[in-house]
Amino acid sequence: QQLALQNVTIDQVRPLLINRGLSLTEFSKLKKRIETTQLSKKSSTGKLRIDELELEERRTKDKKLILDKDALMQQELEQELEDSLLGYGKKKKEIKPLIDPRIYGAELFNKTPDDLDPQFESNLFNMATPVNYEVGPGDLVQLVVYGQQELDEELEITREGNMVVPRVGIVKIGGMTVEAATAKLKSAMSQAYPTLRTGASKISLTLGEIRTIHITVVGANKSGTYDVPSLYSVYAVLSQAGGPTNLGSFRNIELVRNSKVIRTIDLYRLLAKGDQSDNLRLIDNDVIRIPAYQTRVELSGQVKRPGLYEVIPSESFADILAFAGGFDDTAYTASVKVIRKGDKEREVKDLPSSNYNSFMPAVGDQFVVNRILNRYSNRVKINGAVFRPDMYELKPGMKISDLIALADGPAEDAFLDRGILIRQREDLTKEMMSVNLLKIIQKDPAHDLLLKKEDELLVSSIIDLRDSLKVTLQGEVRIPGEYHFVEGMTLKALILHAGGFTDAASENIEIAHLIVRDSVGFSDTRSSEIQNIRIQDTLSFSDLDLPVKPYDVITVRKKPAYNKLETVLVVGQVQFPGPYALKDAKERVSDLFKRIGGTLPDANLDGAYLKRFKTEEEKKRIADDARRMQRLFADSSSNVLSDVEKEFDRIPLNMAALLKNPGSTADVILKSRDELIIPKLDAQVRVSGAVLQSTQIPFEDNKNFRSYIYSAGGFSRDAWRRSAYIVYANGRASTTKRFLGIKNYPRVLPGAEIIVPKEPASKGRISTGEIIGLSSAIASLAGVAIALLSL
Repeated sequence: QQLALQNVTIDQVRPLLINRGLSLTEFSKLKKRIETTQLSKKSSTGKLRIDELELEERRTKDKKLILDKDALMQQELEQELEDSLLGYGKKKKEIKPLIDPRIYGAELFNKTPDDLDPQFESNLFNMATPVNYEVGPGDLVQLVVYGQQELDEELEITREGNMVVPRVGIVKIGGMTVEAATAKLKSAMSQAYPTLRTGASKISLTLGEIRTIHITVVGANKSGTYDVPSLYSVYAVLSQAGGPTNLGSFRNIELVRNSKVIRTIDLYRLLAKGDQSDNLRLIDNDVIRIPAYQTRVELSGQVKRPGLYEVIPSESFADILAFAGGFDDTAYTASVKVIRKGDKEREVKDLPSSNYNSFMPAVGDQFVVNRILNRYSNRVKINGAVFRPDMYELKPGMKISDLIALADGPAEDAFLDRGILIRQREDLTKEMMSVNLLKIIQKDPAHDLLLKKEDELLVSSIIDLRDSLKVTLQGEVRIPGEYHFVEGMTLKALILHAGGFTDAASENIEIAHLIVRDSVGFSDTRSSEIQNIRIQDTLSFSDLDLPVKPYDVITVRKKPAYNKLETVLVVGQVQFPGPYALKDAKERVSDLFKRIGGTLPDANLDGAYLKRFKTEEEKKRIADDARRMQRLFADSSSNVLSDVEKEFDRIPLNMAALLKNPGSTADVILKSRDELIIPKLDAQVRVSGAVLQSTQIPFEDNKNFRSYIYSAGGFSRDAWRRSAYIVYANGRASTTKRFLGIKNYPRVLPGAEIIVPKEPASKGRISTGEIIGLSSAIASLAGVAIALLSL
């Protein structure tokens, strides 16, 4: 059940079962039993089907039988098996490396899991029988005779090394290689199988199931005794034991057999050269001993594999460098810094490259490889008007003419009368030298100087030395701007290059010519000469064949009566809402009202207002005024700034007055993007602010200003009664007026809002925010007044 639920096979858990004491023979029987059970449980589709109830019942019976023998041992075994199976099915958690990753060779063992990889185990048991493998007690061998006579038997080697062959008897093959055992069996079976002597039949002996051997590992991260298959070699057991510790040697690992060291294993042979000559096959009771290292050094800096390296007495720094893969691409290879431990303190040595093969490292040496300097020992440069500006190699005896030749010579626009040679002095400062390039190209020895490293030759261009001549075209052309002047340029060619005239272009063109003079007199201070041209038709260019001079400013005037159509928007309770084009620059609200077809029955003309959007210039001016007042009054409030920087102003309209007297000051002149808003009648009056209950109250003709306030519960304790005011639906506000002690309250209309402000802490002073708000209101009203007065 556990195998099926965790999606693993019996071969994948074989190491765990063998380490728990299961023999190879019992494992083989268990495997066959499981495979037989799985085949019997296959469904019609060929996939395994698990009957949960049957498995649970069988598991309960088996557990009860085992618990009767040894309940505690069985529970431990089950828990360990379940944990192992769960570990195969889940992603392993990241654990701390067993060995310091800086140690050369640690990567062999840091990626090894606690147990052997199940896939590795499966491949190990499926491998072909090695030619020099010695059979021994516990091995299961497959004996096959084929040809005229046939035999196929799986036989086990007994503890005495014997094998019982049917019809032959006992044959002792323990300790023999597979080849020697095959020859002995052929001889022993010749009487029972005479065709083996004549060659009519053949004999084959292969491993079926291999035996388990006991190996002891000392000095590893997980030292102990391991029961492993007899095909295991030294590297496989070292991997299972986690390799040497941080203090263990990678170079002097001992393989002890029968109390004698038969081989000293050097893992660096495998790491550096892939040499597996030390990977010997193990036999029962072998001991792998890992002693502490003797000499270890540190290599850091610009090498391909910096880290800690173990050194044996015959090796030099060159060998360490080879282990590290050599220098990287940016290393300074002429010498290496060596930091060595002295008797009382450390000391620094410079190791030149000539001594790399002879310098013998000592315990604790630190080798530091520095980075090469970002400078050149043989570089010269050429830039400017040459065909291949670049850096070049400085060769002995190289002159300026040779550098110009490497750059494929000067370009057509090169200025050859003078070049600049920038030379670096010994103190790394620079100096500039003027050279005659024309004589250098002619190889005049007096001018063709020898080059030094880091010399840079600058070849100027005639075009760069001249002023960039331009003409300016502005006004009613499609692409106005500055254009480069070329010889023979005409006004016709320039206007065509600019896309031609716009529809607003008039027949008048003004050309301003620059007056070039050496001095300015008192009688004539002109800087330009104006030329006016009148063309017959802007669609014809026959009158424009006039030469253009450098720095001319050409202006194409706009037609006086040419204006783009501007639109306004009508929104709200009208017969025909939507956009309307302005008939002329002096169209008023009353004129627009005639065009909208009248209002709907539920329209509130008293609440009509005009939404006027600010231009960018107006928004900038108001914002500058607000910031200036903030600095003046030391106020940093950002809320006031956001109020004065609104996108539009709200202009209240007295529709009754302007419709009765069209053209009066109340009849506002419309501007582009204006929006005429005529809201729906709202028969409510809102009361808010310092009252007991802010609310909305139905409009009644017989109620006055104070009646609505008392309908909201009256004034609160902190109410500023004398400053109560009303805001009508169109945005106009009104307050209570006083004359000779008599109060005149404002009239209340539908859709209005009565606001009772709170009494300020200091009535005598006006706040900075109020000053800015008042200034903004005054500025807005001033703009409206100016618009009205300009009629």
